[in-house]
Amino acid sequence: MIGKLWKFTLFFLLCLIVALLFNLPIQQVLPWVNLPDQVRLSGVDGTIIDGKADEVVIDKFPLRDIEYHYMPSCIPLLKICYRVDYSQGKVEVAYDLLNGDTEVIGARIEYPVTELSRYVPNLVVRPAGRLELQINDLAIVAGKPTALSGKLVWRDLGVDDEGIRFNVGDYELDFTGSPEGYEFDLKDLDAALDVYGDGKVSADGQYRMAIRIIARDDLEPQVRTVLNALARAEGNNHYRVDQAGRLPNQLRNQIFP
Repeated sequence: MIGKLWKFTLFFLLCLIVALLFNLPIQQVLPWVNLPDQVRLSGVDGTIIDGKADEVVIDKFPLRDIEYHYMPSCIPLLKICYRVDYSQGKVEVAYDLLNGDTEVIGARIEYPVTELSRYVPNLVVRPAGRLELQINDLAIVAGKPTALSGKLVWRDLGVDDEGIRFNVGDYELDFTGSPEGYEFDLKDLDAALDVYGDGKVSADGQYRMAIRIIARDDLEPQVRTVLNALARAEGNNHYRVDQAGRLPNQLRNQIFP
């Protein structure tokens, strides 16, 4: 009889501990999470099971209207996993309880190009469209990104500047990265310009890229004018962009925090 009572008591205490943990305010948990230095949170409210936040700022880029939900499937892996939905997309985040590392899986973030272009100095024209960032996998060790793969899709790539307005379709940049640098491949998505190329950016800011462009005969005069300004003509309707140099320090610090 006493043995059964002890088993019932232990089971009751275990359920009570789990219930208390699951209802623990998220503000008491965040100090133990090893977030990168460039990540800032505001308006966080809820428990470790689910809740919301007004904004998460990653470097200078905000995610707004956030809701998070706990994913119990990671318990056997000794990880804490969440699905996070926000106004610009979604992401799954896994926090390793043993070593404090963080893994980001299946992230999607979308921004208007005009919102991001102000961080890039000396632009010849004012770009237009939407940038969609998809992160397949991102590992964060000791608060620093150590491995990254994904793609960046520029939807409705174009220019919306004084006297120059056009849209030449969608283009995709596939990338892989590490603390030493990034490599990327560029291609069009059945757009008005046939584009292919590749490039590399190192952690010290040095970069190089080689891009080939094939234009249609009926290409709009405005587009051809911009092409002639940004690329070098090679025969009829063929262009190329070969560049190498060093990124501005502000931009390099955003890419390699």
